[in-house]
Amino acid sequence: MAENKSLWDFIEDMATLDVVTLTGNLTVKVNDLQTEGSIDGTDKPIKFAGIMQQLEGNILKKDAKISALAATHVSIDKDTVTFVKENLSPEEAVYLDFHNETVKAAGIARAAMADGIAKLFVGNKK
Repeated sequence: MAENKSLWDFIEDMATLDVVTLTGNLTVKVNDLQTEGSIDGTDKPIKFAGIMQQLEGNILKKDAKISALAATHVSIDKDTVTFVKENLSPEEAVYLDFHNETVKAAGIARAAMADGIAKLFVGNKK
Protein backbone atom coordinates (compact mmCIF):
# COMPACT_ATOMS: atom_id res chain seq x y z
CA MET A 1 0.00 0.00 0.00
CA ALA A 2 1.49 3.33 -1.08
CA GLU A 3 1.70 6.08 1.47
CA ASN A 4 0.78 9.67 0.72
CA LYS A 5 4.07 11.46 1.18
CA SER A 6 4.67 15.16 1.11
CA LEU A 7 7.45 16.88 -0.77
CA TRP A 8 9.22 17.31 2.59
CA ASP A 9 9.04 13.53 3.20
CA PHE A 10 10.56 12.95 -0.24
CA ILE A 11 13.37 15.44 0.39
CA GLU A 12 14.06 13.91 3.80
CA ASP A 13 14.16 10.44 2.23
CA MET A 14 16.54 11.63 -0.50
CA ALA A 15 18.84 13.16 2.13
CA THR A 16 19.80 9.80 3.63
CA LEU A 17 20.55 6.30 2.45
CA ASP A 18 20.15 3.23 4.65
CA VAL A 19 21.25 -0.27 3.69
CA VAL A 20 20.74 -3.14 6.13
CA THR A 21 21.86 -6.70 5.41
CA LEU A 22 19.97 -9.26 7.46
CA THR A 23 20.64 -12.96 7.84
CA GLY A 24 18.26 -15.64 8.98
CA ASN A 25 15.56 -17.81 7.50
CA LEU A 26 12.26 -16.49 6.23
CA THR A 27 9.81 -18.82 4.54
CA VAL A 28 7.36 -17.88 1.83
CA LYS A 29 4.33 -20.14 1.49
CA VAL A 30 3.53 -20.16 -2.22
CA ASN A 31 -0.12 -21.06 -1.63
CA ASP A 32 -0.56 -17.97 0.56
CA LEU A 33 0.75 -15.53 -2.05
CA GLN A 34 -1.71 -13.08 -3.51
CA THR A 35 -1.86 -13.90 -7.19
CA GLU A 36 -3.78 -12.76 -10.20
CA GLY A 37 -5.56 -15.60 -11.98
CA SER A 38 -5.82 -16.12 -15.72
CA ILE A 39 -9.12 -15.83 -17.53
CA ASP A 40 -10.16 -19.38 -16.58
CA GLY A 41 -8.70 -19.06 -13.06
CA THR A 42 -6.38 -22.08 -13.36
CA ASP A 43 -2.99 -20.44 -13.87
CA LYS A 44 -1.99 -18.03 -11.16
CA PRO A 45 1.38 -16.42 -11.81
CA ILE A 46 3.36 -15.53 -8.71
CA LYS A 47 3.99 -11.81 -8.42
CA PHE A 48 7.22 -10.54 -6.90
CA ALA A 49 5.27 -7.94 -4.90
CA GLY A 50 3.36 -10.78 -3.20
CA ILE A 51 6.60 -12.49 -2.21
CA MET A 52 7.99 -9.27 -0.75
CA GLN A 53 4.74 -8.59 1.10
CA GLN A 54 4.84 -12.00 2.74
CA LEU A 55 8.53 -11.64 3.65
CA GLU A 56 7.80 -8.29 5.28
CA GLY A 57 4.94 -9.89 7.21
CA ASN A 58 7.21 -12.71 8.39
CA ILE A 59 9.85 -10.25 9.61
CA LEU A 60 7.24 -8.60 11.81
CA LYS A 61 6.18 -11.86 13.50
CA LYS A 62 7.21 -12.22 17.14
CA ASP A 63 8.98 -15.53 16.55
CA ALA A 64 10.95 -14.38 13.49
CA LYS A 65 14.68 -14.84 13.91
CA ILE A 66 16.83 -12.57 11.84
CA SER A 67 20.15 -10.93 12.59
CA ALA A 68 21.72 -7.76 11.28
CA LEU A 69 25.03 -8.64 9.69
CA ALA A 70 25.70 -5.06 8.60
CA ALA A 71 23.92 -1.72 8.52
CA THR A 72 25.09 1.44 6.81
CA HIS A 73 23.65 4.96 7.09
CA VAL A 74 24.85 7.66 4.69
CA SER A 75 23.80 11.30 5.08
CA ILE A 76 23.54 13.75 2.19
CA ASP A 77 26.83 15.35 3.27
CA LYS A 78 28.43 11.88 3.01
CA ASP A 79 28.74 11.36 6.78
CA THR A 80 28.60 7.59 7.03
CA VAL A 81 28.07 5.15 9.88
CA THR A 82 28.48 1.40 9.33
CA PHE A 83 27.73 -1.36 11.82
CA VAL A 84 29.27 -4.79 11.18
CA LYS A 85 28.63 -7.87 13.28
CA GLU A 86 31.67 -9.02 15.28
CA ASN A 87 33.58 -12.23 14.54
CA LEU A 88 32.26 -12.84 11.03
CA SER A 89 32.64 -16.36 9.75
CA PRO A 90 34.14 -16.82 6.26
CA GLU A 91 30.61 -17.44 4.95
CA GLU A 92 29.33 -14.23 6.54
CA ALA A 93 32.24 -12.28 5.05
CA VAL A 94 30.72 -13.01 1.63
CA TYR A 95 27.53 -11.28 2.81
CA LEU A 96 29.58 -8.32 4.00
CA ASP A 97 31.07 -7.99 0.51
CA PHE A 98 27.52 -8.12 -0.86
CA HIS A 99 26.46 -5.44 1.64
CA ASN A 100 29.32 -3.15 0.62
CA GLU A 101 28.53 -3.58 -3.07
CA THR A 102 24.86 -2.83 -2.35
CA VAL A 103 25.80 0.38 -0.51
CA LYS A 104 27.96 1.42 -3.47
CA ALA A 105 25.24 0.63 -6.04
CA ALA A 106 22.56 2.36 -3.98
CA GLY A 107 24.75 5.47 -3.68
CA ILE A 108 25.28 5.58 -7.44
CA ALA A 109 21.55 5.10 -8.08
CA ARG A 110 20.65 7.78 -5.51
CA ALA A 111 23.09 10.25 -7.10
CA ALA A 112 21.67 9.57 -10.58
CA MET A 113 18.12 10.08 -9.28
CA ALA A 114 19.08 13.34 -7.57
CA ASP A 115 20.78 14.52 -10.78
CA GLY A 116 17.67 13.68 -12.80
CA ILE A 117 15.42 15.54 -10.38
CA ALA A 118 17.75 18.55 -10.38
CA LYS A 119 17.59 18.64 -14.18
CA LEU A 120 13.80 18.69 -13.99
CA PHE A 121 13.84 21.74 -11.75
CA VAL A 122 16.84 23.60 -13.17
CA GLY A 123 16.90 22.24 -16.70
CA ASN A 124 19.71 20.62 -18.62
CA LYS A 125 22.26 23.37 -19.37
CA LYS A 126 24.76 21.26 -21.33
